[in-house]
Amino acid sequence: MIRLNSWFWPLQLLFWLLIGGVNFCAQYFYSGFDFALAVLNFTGLSFGGLISSTLYRNYYRRNKLDYKIPWPRLILHVLGSALLQSLLWLLIMVLLSWPFTKSYAINLGKVLINLAPIYILVLAWDLVYLGYHLIRTYHRAEVEKWRLESEFQKAKLGALKAQVNPHFMFNAINNIRALILENPVLAREMLTRFAEIFRHALQYTGEKLITINEELGILTHYLEIQQLQFDGRLRYVIDAQEHLLMETIPPLILQLLVENAIKHGISLNENGGEILIGIGEHDNILQLEVKNTGTLALRAGLEEHMGIGLKNIAERLSLTYGAAANLEITEQASFVVVTIKIMR
Repeated sequence: MIRLNSWFWPLQLLFWLLIGGVNFCAQYFYSGFDFALAVLNFTGLSFGGLISSTLYRNYYRRNKLDYKIPWPRLILHVLGSALLQSLLWLLIMVLLSWPFTKSYAINLGKVLINLAPIYILVLAWDLVYLGYHLIRTYHRAEVEKWRLESEFQKAKLGALKAQVNPHFMFNAINNIRALILENPVLAREMLTRFAEIFRHALQYTGEKLITINEELGILTHYLEIQQLQFDGRLRYVIDAQEHLLMETIPPLILQLLVENAIKHGISLNENGGEILIGIGEHDNILQLEVKNTGTLALRAGLEEHMGIGLKNIAERLSLTYGAAANLEITEQASFVVVTIKIMR
């Protein structure tokens, strides 16, 4: 496929040669200009237009205008740049005509009279060139927006799958079934929490952001069911600064961190372990931290086996916040720490 950029030089040369040619024909054939003077004007118009438009192209490529630029600024830019190009064009014509001023009685007034038509030509060229690039930039932005939206939908579906994965679901149902005979009241409470988790998955995976308070509410249900499944070998603590509870984060993101901690940390230890969830801030950066008992050495295959866990989280952070958020994995004493940092 031929790129439009490859046509720039042929189109530009053709356009300015055509402008010079039309002017030459009008002056030589209809206005009775001397042939040499008509050629001089042809050269000045074609060469001046080529130089001025090329300089504008180079300027634009170094200082690309965003299609979101305010209209007053855009109008000022177009009118001002066209005026500067026109003056440069006139200067080129003056320099080219200088050796022939006496032969053809050329004076500054005769040159300046060309300012208005030259300005119109430059303005027309700039509008076409700039309009094409602004439309192209807008189109690329729209394509990127829809691509990101598509990626977000994939990440959202991945999060839903992680939320309702069969392993968790079957274990929870079996444990609740066994608990019905031993402790019907607790079984009923666990079943309620189990239902809340599914309700949360269906209700909030369609949202891009939810409050930390809502996320912690469903996370508590999840951890209580997991405690039942680990038969007391799982302990957890949630420490969240109260003034941050109404901050928003992508839904299920803490849940996925905790699920990853259980899968790659607690479940690998015969004695179970602890999960510490911390919500804080430092230097106007929101920090979501999940610590779990274990070491990174026990998780040597983490990158290959994390599935839609941490990879999904990192992808969703990138889609939602761009470079304003990141995910870090470190080891502190006997804990593996996963930290999400979001610039507020």
